[in-house]
Amino acid sequence: MSTLANRQSVVVGVDGSERAMRAAVWAAAVARRRSAPLRLAHALPSPGYHYSEAALLFQDEFAEQVRKSAEEILERAERRVRQEFPDVRVSSSIHPGPAGMSLTGLSKHAEMVVVGSTGAGMVESLFTGSTVVRVVNHAHCPVTVFRSDSESPVPDHRPVVVGVDGSALSITAIGSAVEFAVLFEVPLLAVHAWSAGDMSRGRSTATNVDWAAMAEEQTALVAENLAGWREKYPDLEVTTVIDERNAAELLLHYARDAQLVVVGSHGHNRFAGSLLGSTSQNLLHHALCPITICRPPRSEKG
Repeated sequence: MSTLANRQSVVVGVDGSERAMRAAVWAAAVARRRSAPLRLAHALPSPGYHYSEAALLFQDEFAEQVRKSAEEILERAERRVRQEFPDVRVSSSIHPGPAGMSLTGLSKHAEMVVVGSTGAGMVESLFTGSTVVRVVNHAHCPVTVFRSDSESPVPDHRPVVVGVDGSALSITAIGSAVEFAVLFEVPLLAVHAWSAGDMSRGRSTATNVDWAAMAEEQTALVAENLAGWREKYPDLEVTTVIDERNAAELLLHYARDAQLVVVGSHGHNRFAGSLLGSTSQNLLHHALCPITICRPPRSEKG
């Protein structure tokens, strides 16, 4: 289990868009509760790929203009954050593009990386779909994709939803979700979806399967995954949902009334590697609240 101490920084990518500014405020709220510093990061566009040859004739002048724009974006983001959380330790940094590569590098020494799902920067949006996918697939720490358009991006009283499937990454996701719920004193909703078809896979069609017993096994699995956390935080309000439905469909249903959904980057499937699973991909496309995706541990060279 993780601890609530020894925090590294919370990193948030900003590109000047309103969604990025909201993400920065949300990240600041998390950093404040974690007693962690907040790092605002901006990635410069990649010269020669997004601009015409004519523009590159004025490379020095153009580079100065782009950097000045980056500094202004970071200054605006810092002002926005300090209006809400003046006591948070804030630093900012400018990095060469592409954005996904820069944020992945910063994730090596971060407690969490926060990115927005869309954006509208000066020339290149920081938060293009490919950027988000790259960061989520290769980060060295949990990644929160900020999708909320709420008037106030600050965490509120709504529950945290966590996907439970018994996998190692699901265990990690539970720890992250519990930690957030404890820090913000909100309820935790543990959601477990299972399919009779999946459970019978590999069995002979002639085998009589006791589906009632199988359902009891699923209940026991969830209880086992949560037991240690219930003991550690007895005052935490925990509710479980166990349903024979598609996991993405079930999580999206409960995400409607949640302030955060936490999942592993993939669960029990044969593609358990660096790529996102279908459930986390579905959430990234359709959930209307922030989504934290927990990654497997990676080495410095990973």
